[in-house]
Amino acid sequence: MLKDQLAIKYAQALYELAAEKSMLSEAEQQLKELEKALTAYPDLATLLYHPRVDAKAKKAVLTQVFDGELADFVQRFLLLLIDKRRETILPVIFTEFQRLLNEARNIIEVDVITALPLDDAEQKALAEKLGVVTGKNVILKTKIDPSILGGVIVQIGDKLIDGSVARQLKTLRTVLTNAPVA
Repeated sequence: MLKDQLAIKYAQALYELAAEKSMLSEAEQQLKELEKALTAYPDLATLLYHPRVDAKAKKAVLTQVFDGELADFVQRFLLLLIDKRRETILPVIFTEFQRLLNEARNIIEVDVITALPLDDAEQKALAEKLGVVTGKNVILKTKIDPSILGGVIVQIGDKLIDGSVARQLKTLRTVLTNAPVA
């Protein structure tokens, strides 16, 4: 919880700095590239997140690997995180920075779970309906889960809309087992 609060503050500071420099899109792209690099190269992530690796070594490797690819303020931000021993909260910072950008752009990411893949027309129709409900531009993050049998489960922030067949069957079972026998 404390790490999340710290990450939110750091992401907010980076967001404000990027906005001040009118480089929000560039910062977003560079953070995405950094996130991809840490995912694609687990040894780099291990080096960066390992508590026993010296901060000086971490800074040298990051400077060497991303030399010229990161805006000066983004690179200084990363080096500051290392100096403060906060590099382990980077994944949360990435997520929070993207959330702040989406909020400023009136975009909301919605998790959608279906039993079968949705085609493009169905995704577009669902995104439009959810856009009307939320008043925002919707980006769908779809997942397939055959165990829901059919229907759709939608998560918008902390709200969950469960229209799955599995939930409806469970509700029906509960009603039938609790119904008085005449």
